[in-house]
Amino acid sequence: MSAPPPDPVFVFRGACGPVTSLTFIEPYHDQNVQMLAAGTQNGYVLIWDVQMKCLLLKWSAGAGESSTIQWLYNETPKHLWTQVRYEGVKIWDMTAHPPVVMAEFSLEGYLGFGQSEVSVNYGRKLLSIPGPGQEGVSVWDVKKRYKICSLLPAETKKRGSLMQTRWVDVAGQVRLVAVYESGHLSLWDWKTSTISGECQVGENPICFTYHNTRRLGIVGTTSEKVYIVTINDDLAINTIQEITITNPGLSCCVVRPDGKLYVTGGWDSRIRIFSSREHKPIAVLQYHKKTVECLAYSVWDVNLSTGCLLAAGSSDKSISLWNIFT
Repeated sequence: MSAPPPDPVFVFRGACGPVTSLTFIEPYHDQNVQMLAAGTQNGYVLIWDVQMKCLLLKWSAGAGESSTIQWLYNETPKHLWTQVRYEGVKIWDMTAHPPVVMAEFSLEGYLGFGQSEVSVNYGRKLLSIPGPGQEGVSVWDVKKRYKICSLLPAETKKRGSLMQTRWVDVAGQVRLVAVYESGHLSLWDWKTSTISGECQVGENPICFTYHNTRRLGIVGTTSEKVYIVTINDDLAINTIQEITITNPGLSCCVVRPDGKLYVTGGWDSRIRIFSSREHKPIAVLQYHKKTVECLAYSVWDVNLSTGCLLAAGSSDKSISLWNIFT
């Protein structure tokens, strides 16, 4: 008989709204403070001390109660990036109390739930932002505050809205995958504003993630279908497997940093763990009462786990922490 799925190692409760985005904050070199940032549907950012299990900081990052924090990103403990729906991307100085905005990048008419992405390309930091319009995606040089290009497919009506973007490293070059409402996954060469390769999945995609070392892409949809894709050195995107889950609808997906596992968060409130090698479910974690909206892995060991820690944020205003070590 297989072992029962584990319980969460800890749960942060009492967020001021549904939790819509998460990221672990890299600790300072001279400190052992391990932090988790959470964004809420009503525009707040909360910083939790993972070790001490307490709330350290809370502030409003949006202009109003409908200012959903759709994306959080952290690469240094001094700076936190946020994307607020209808508004844009802000870079916050975390050394100020309260944090202050250092830079802003506005959305251009995009009303969907697509997330921004950051890539460092040979020292050049690139930012992808949804828009212009519902179909486009813009690429920015972060240091120069300069928009390099806007990527728009030729047949925008057939593609529908932009759903997600992801920077990928293919054949030694950084390219951008754009996922559209139609199910198209397009690999953009941002230097030439052309599509290098693409494929189409059979359902409406909601979430997408990609692990460069494993060449493993996960596409979550509105249905029971989960698609596994890969990108080859010849720039072809191929669907290599379809997985059917019990209940329809995924909000989020993430690959563990070592690439051995990937995780999905569902509309049915379940967290599903899969093996990257066999694409078979290892465990189904049940704690939350409502949709699992977001997932994040730590990239370093934390005191609550023997490896990378998994965090899951939910519409039930709680964040569960899990130690899945296999």
